[in-house]
Amino acid sequence: MARAFPYQKVAPARELLIWLGVATALGVLNWGLSLPEMGGDTWRRSKLLALQLGYSYFVFTHILVLVMGFRGFVLRQVGTWPAIGQHAAGIGFAFVGFVAGMFNLNWFVPLLGTFFLPGESFSFTFPGTDPWQTFGMFIGITLIGVFAVSYYTMRLNLEASYGIHVERERLRGELETAREMQLQVMPSADPVMRGMDVAGVCLPAAEVGGDYFDYMWLDDNERLLCITMADVSGKGLKAAMAAVMVSGMLHVTTPNAKSPAEVLTLINNPLRHKIDARMFVAMQLAVVDTERRTVTLANAGQMPPLLLREGAVCPLTTDGPRFPLGATGDVTYEPRTISLQPGDTLLLYTDGVNEAMNADRELFGEERLRDLLQHTAGQPAAAIVEAIREAVRRFTGAQPQHDDVTLVVIRVVNATI
Repeated sequence: MARAFPYQKVAPARELLIWLGVATALGVLNWGLSLPEMGGDTWRRSKLLALQLGYSYFVFTHILVLVMGFRGFVLRQVGTWPAIGQHAAGIGFAFVGFVAGMFNLNWFVPLLGTFFLPGESFSFTFPGTDPWQTFGMFIGITLIGVFAVSYYTMRLNLEASYGIHVERERLRGELETAREMQLQVMPSADPVMRGMDVAGVCLPAAEVGGDYFDYMWLDDNERLLCITMADVSGKGLKAAMAAVMVSGMLHVTTPNAKSPAEVLTLINNPLRHKIDARMFVAMQLAVVDTERRTVTLANAGQMPPLLLREGAVCPLTTDGPRFPLGATGDVTYEPRTISLQPGDTLLLYTDGVNEAMNADRELFGEERLRDLLQHTAGQPAAAIVEAIREAVRRFTGAQPQHDDVTLVVIRVVNATI
């Protein structure tokens, strides 16, 4: 809120109208107080009202000129003063303007009086009154004006606050709708697979986020499961809507593709023309074959999955380009197929995990993630997901989550898959 002092800029045109209203009110008040002594007809009283208004506007013009001069030339010089010093300087200039206006009434009163009522005598003498009375008059005028400006400013701020509140509620509703849409395209439960234990979670950093994961059966016998993990650059509503669009493209393309790498290759160009030029989508697909006991990977800019086997953890990289989807055109992605063994644990994750940051700006890092994966060997997939979540939460402490976090854990639980 603008501070309520005569020299402070609230809204130039509106503030001028406020002070004009104060001058008018004081002129009418002086006229009303002198009505018993006036005499004459209505026409003469109307002219006397015009005189009183003229005197009031004349004095206020002096005040406003001094105040404008203070704002234009002096305020920048005293900008480093304490607030009370700036206020005192502004009121001092207004008082100088008031005194100058009162002094100039010595010649203005006779001049204006002769103009409205020729033949009558008008006079004014300043300083001819008690100085304290003059000062008190100025203080009274200032308080009235400051109150009027403050009240107007308060009304403006209340209206602005209400407008902001309405806009926030509208945006909150849109974000809630976007969140519902985003949750609808992600799985509500983990799949049940023969000989395997799968669990996943997505934790947006904001109300809605750019991370996305999904499970998709590629056959009626539930032998082939496609696991999708994507990270749209950015956060919020725009990223969430891009994630929803990617989900639709995947569901159309994946069932007819020969491999997960072909899926990424097919949707790259269409996606590039649909999203903002500054956006991209880091994505990886993993097709798990429970009959052949294999997992086929394709990676477009995502973190390489981590495989825990017999106590050792290694990243599973893929050959060929790893550009995120939408970053460049005409990319042919390459698949990689891994044979699975009993006891294997495969972790798919987005960079919101390893790039989680604590108060010392230290990253959680892949080494901590590998150690944690080794310490959770043999536990159910859901327990591993929860252990990673809890470890990241403890590491970051009170720091806000700055990026979306998505995890999927796949465990081979026995030899007869």
